[in-house]
Amino acid sequence: MKKKIILTGAGGCMRELLWQIEEQNKREERWEVLGYVDISDEYGTVRVGEKEYPYLGSDDFLLARQKETNVVISAGSSGLRKRIAEKLQKNMYLQFPNLILSDTCICSDVQMGKGNIISMDCRISTNVSMGNFVFLNMGASVCHDGILSDYVTLSPDVRLAGNVSVGAGSELGIGARAVQGIRIGSETVIGAGSMAIRDIPDACTAVGVPAKIIKQRKEA
Repeated sequence: MKKKIILTGAGGCMRELLWQIEEQNKREERWEVLGYVDISDEYGTVRVGEKEYPYLGSDDFLLARQKETNVVISAGSSGLRKRIAEKLQKNMYLQFPNLILSDTCICSDVQMGKGNIISMDCRISTNVSMGNFVFLNMGASVCHDGILSDYVTLSPDVRLAGNVSVGAGSELGIGARAVQGIRIGSETVIGAGSMAIRDIPDACTAVGVPAKIIKQRKEA
């Protein structure tokens, strides 16, 4: 039986997730998308592939719901995802299932909270722990004993070696890498294509091979 869900946002991230849901439903019908919410109706009805998805209203539409409703927060930005989640969780009727899409490979002992998005072609190895509202974009992989805290974002094709921890709200750009056993702090950005070979502190931006800090936003 398909579960009914509503997606937030109207940007490319949301439309790409709609496509992945469609692809998954071709194999096994899991999700029925009722529509999407956004701050305005600028986009109107959204078309992805052969299907159209209606605009349902702003966040107030969800905040006013008085029956159990599954919601997927489809925002690629860690900060935006956090702001939306904190707002919507004020309504106790809203639920945030983990959206695990097609062609993923996830070990049975992986632990995860709520509201996580695991995109197609992701790989998550043994004894990995994930918090809430983590987003793994297409092709990302996490090796053994990894820790991903709340609101972490892994862009497409990010690769984390074993025993890597990533702090809350951090974002790793497309194709970024991290070697075995390092810690990436909270609210930190690792640039696209960068290679983290040593610990990276909180609240900074690091880029390059090897990754070097180019911006420190506050004391770690």
